[in-house]
Amino acid sequence: MGRHRRSTIVWALALGAPDANEGLQRWLYNGLRLAIVTARLPAGSVLPGTRTLAKQYGIARGTVAAAYERLHSEGYLVTRTGSGTRVSTTLPDSKPQIPPAQTPQATHERDISRECRAPWIHRLSQCDPPFPLATANALPQPFLPHRGDIRLFPVDLWRQLHVRQLGPSRLLTLNDTSPGGLPALRCAIAGHLAIARGVHVSPEQIVVVGSVQQALDLCMRLLTAPGDAVWMEDPGYMGARQIMHASGAHVVDVPVDCEGLRVEDGVREAPAAALAYVSASRHAPLGVPLSARRRAALLEWATQSGAIVFEDDYDSEYCSRSGPLPALRSLPGADSRVVLAGAFNKVMFPSLRLAYAVLPPQLVEPFVRAASLTARSANGLTQAVLAEFLGDGHFDQHVRRIRKIYAARASAFEHAAQKYWQDLIDVASVSGLDVVGRLRSFDEHTAVQKLKAAGIDAAPLGRYTHRHTQRPALVMGFAPFSEEEIDRAAQRFAAALHETVTTVE
Repeated sequence: MGRHRRSTIVWALALGAPDANEGLQRWLYNGLRLAIVTARLPAGSVLPGTRTLAKQYGIARGTVAAAYERLHSEGYLVTRTGSGTRVSTTLPDSKPQIPPAQTPQATHERDISRECRAPWIHRLSQCDPPFPLATANALPQPFLPHRGDIRLFPVDLWRQLHVRQLGPSRLLTLNDTSPGGLPALRCAIAGHLAIARGVHVSPEQIVVVGSVQQALDLCMRLLTAPGDAVWMEDPGYMGARQIMHASGAHVVDVPVDCEGLRVEDGVREAPAAALAYVSASRHAPLGVPLSARRRAALLEWATQSGAIVFEDDYDSEYCSRSGPLPALRSLPGADSRVVLAGAFNKVMFPSLRLAYAVLPPQLVEPFVRAASLTARSANGLTQAVLAEFLGDGHFDQHVRRIRKIYAARASAFEHAAQKYWQDLIDVASVSGLDVVGRLRSFDEHTAVQKLKAAGIDAAPLGRYTHRHTQRPALVMGFAPFSEEEIDRAAQRFAAALHETVTTVE
């Protein structure tokens, strides 16, 4: 039996000003009737009493009572003793008259004409969004990549910290927050980066933002003009490419191999580029780190050309089984040339929506101004809770715990691949949150469609490439799934692809 739906109680309803030639009673009747038949006032809604509505609009109570009485006699309202006046659940057969100028078609035509003059909208329409525009609050199904396991997060502890921040002595956290971020959180992030990423930086050079996407967007606005060349990893993170494209920059696709970004190719194709995007610790999605030789070459080019390197600290907590590599930003000379951006969402939970940007000194003031203008500030209460979560060591404890769990799941994934997929797909050594598996005998589109029909999610590697094609492959995640879930899904995966091979033969 479903839950009983509570009735909507209407406290205020904007009806617009009455026409000079229209009586107040008729104006109120027409306004309420239109609201009812267009479902602005849902069936069963409880309307204000006549005295309340008369006071709200500054009209006589008798005027309201007369309008209510007419709507009641026509079947739009019902009145029951003790439950007030409500919108009838069964309405007369009538439809509202909407003026032609307000029809959806007319509005749509106006929007189309405006689109023609809006380059940003045009650029956005040329590519699929990197994130779903509508998502359900559901757990992912195997083997959806780029996800952690939210079931492992210490929700009870987070709730306790939240309640503590709402105590009487800490209510100032409900006030506005500096656009640069809560000082306590900036200090906590600085301490974390010094230990975990080898980056020693003043808290004043750290700005708290909503996402790495936002940090890159602000850097593109501040550092590039339409037509400027920017380097982008190919294959690479599609969200970064689309921000570059939407900004009007000339995106230069720089290939990636087993050592990461091919810096020499970027220098040859666009030596005067204004910005270079790189996931140096663990490439997204291939998983390779940027080699020491290429790190040095990248910094040398940026120093000589005056460019900024945007370092996306993607998956750094899980970048290799031997432990995380120091960030590119930690190298000598990187302080003035590298923006390091990272987020806590994958380690903790996606809806946290807190990230940070470590900025060169000359970029701090304009970046903070831009953040203030475009987003005001990230959620101050959540920042305060995260500062305590970091400062008290809970974050490090959580990371150590889930590293062990994800390592066991990575081993389970490797074992399942060897057991079920040897003649179908080649899987490299597993690390991070996901892995690339090279398809042996069929194309990505066919594989993805067959797997989807079997209830398996995987992303085609072609989604991440633009100019430099790769051998057909799938990007697969294992972190959100237990070892048993991985094994069962691997068997369904094998059955679906074996059916594909049999069909092709």
